[in-house]
Amino acid sequence: MIDDTAALLRESRDSLRVIREFGPAERARRAEIAAVARAMASRHGYKGVTIRAVAAEAGTTPVTVYRYFGSKDGLIQHLMADWALDTLDRLTRLPADPGAEPADRIAAAFSQFIDWAAEDRNLLQAGMNSVHSGDGPGIRVWRPLFTELVRAALADPGWTDDHDRALVLGHVLTTCLLDLTTNPASITDIRHTIARAAHLLFTTPPNCRP
Repeated sequence: MIDDTAALLRESRDSLRVIREFGPAERARRAEIAAVARAMASRHGYKGVTIRAVAAEAGTTPVTVYRYFGSKDGLIQHLMADWALDTLDRLTRLPADPGAEPADRIAAAFSQFIDWAAEDRNLLQAGMNSVHSGDGPGIRVWRPLFTELVRAALADPGWTDDHDRALVLGHVLTTCLLDLTTNPASITDIRHTIARAAHLLFTTPPNCRP
């Protein structure tokens, strides 16, 4: 369910290399540092974020940034977990078309996801670099997110990924995000790819329809 997925993302965001719980003031300070890092990542991508630069901009020390996030990749994966939570919330608030076929709903939702990713391409580029760094939980937290994206698209919180269709679509989505952040590919082509994958995976064959 969505609460479980959100909890997993928050756990990932809040526990990367962190060895103790933070109090309210420390969490507020950590959020301020994360906001500085997000602005840097949005402007310059992965290479534009350094612990020293984040600390200087946030008016603190590199030691403090390391204490809150553990590493540069821990910091960026914190940002990506926040972005994923925000994006999932946006998706759940999209108006649902009850008359649309499931495949059409999912294709539209995942195409919208691509549009949102393109709005902050540099942040996504930083995140994709960080996920594959080997530092932090990496892709582990994303499988339930893929399922939750399909649930949100269908407006069906009880939907289950019994046949791994959300998992497969999620891997296509990951490839599309890599394409979006590393190549000068047309966003129209990327949206077509994810929509096509959604239709291939979720269209019910005629002989299986009631």
